[in-house]
Amino acid sequence: MADTAIVTGGGAGLGREIALGLARGGYGVVVADIDEQAARACANVVEAHGVPARALRANVRERHDMDRIVAAAQALGGPHVLVNNAGGWTPRRQYPEATASEWAATIDLNLVAPMMLSQLVLDPMRAQGRGAIVNISSSGGVGFQSYGSPEYGAAKAGLIRFTSTLGGLAGTDGIRVMCVAPDWIGLSRAHDQWQRMGAAERAASRPLIPPAEVVAVVLDLVQRGTGGTVVEMPGGDRPRRLPGEPDEAQAQDASGVP
Repeated sequence: MADTAIVTGGGAGLGREIALGLARGGYGVVVADIDEQAARACANVVEAHGVPARALRANVRERHDMDRIVAAAQALGGPHVLVNNAGGWTPRRQYPEATASEWAATIDLNLVAPMMLSQLVLDPMRAQGRGAIVNISSSGGVGFQSYGSPEYGAAKAGLIRFTSTLGGLAGTDGIRVMCVAPDWIGLSRAHDQWQRMGAAERAASRPLIPPAEVVAVVLDLVQRGTGGTVVEMPGGDRPRRLPGEPDEAQAQDASGVP
């Protein structure tokens, strides 16, 4: 039986690309999304790759829905992999204009939900003796510059630190917790925004990252990544792994071998 992965926010965008990448890699996938129709459409494509799939309408801010996600993965023999991908900005307005309930909901979605779902998969992963969790953060959680959504940036920064604090689980429980922090990803909405930007604004922005490059990093972490590793993906530059195992180019630099 194929190993089973959970992908939250898997019905569209980056989540869909990750779900399909995992399917191509031989993983069964539980596609969890607040849009049930999108989840089912993605699951159908996953199954076309010859692996099992389950589609769930789920709000990862609801404990009952998180329990349903884990149960669906267990029914497929897992979960072996969790990709905490679901996320997003506060609708309409951002902190400090947003109300406390509005910006808190964004922190719940981007930080609390991944923490809770990661906790819920620990016991079934321990029972299997292994597991991989990949958290999808953002360049908005890196650095010290001003940012348009403070609550989103704070949550994504928290997700990076959450990942690094759990690096020891790889040694104690065989569960590797890792993170990817990509810059602006070249999905359809981003391309639409890019086309609306003026020449000067484009020149000041980093290039869009092809979704396939993010998927490749996620799959590499799932298959061979070191617990506690955070991979930053700045647009236009090669990924940087911090503080886990060096990539091939970094290893060559460290050894002095060209």
